[in-house]
Amino acid sequence: MRSWTLDTRAVAPDGQNADGLPSGVLYVYIVSAMDGARFAVVATNEQECVTKVAAYVAEQAPLQLWPSSARRVQELLASGNAAAAIAEYFRRAGERWDREWLATTTLDPDLLAGTWSGPVPLPGPDRLGRNNQST
Repeated sequence: MRSWTLDTRAVAPDGQNADGLPSGVLYVYIVSAMDGARFAVVATNEQECVTKVAAYVAEQAPLQLWPSSARRVQELLASGNAAAAIAEYFRRAGERWDREWLATTTLDPDLLAGTWSGPVPLPGPDRLGRNNQST
């Protein structure tokens, strides 16, 4: 699973972003919990994904986190630090109610087929509340 990063790089004039990926790449962010996906966003740039996840975090923090953690997330959002707020939310999610995590990936375009594809990160046993020991 790819770790969460903030990428605000613009698309270059040659149709590729700063990573050399075609500008048609789709960014996918999925918020999951034990009961499945809770929120997903697909966008043509990472900043749009960050914006949508920050809105999710702002809405959910008071409901899912302990009050002191929720206040910290809200303070970070108010200061304009969405990346830190998102990181704090997912660091604290699960301390009070359901554990949540953020998985990110990109889908690459197949321009001839008109489709996008790529790996979808799945949680490991530690995220599912299982250990590696057999019973």
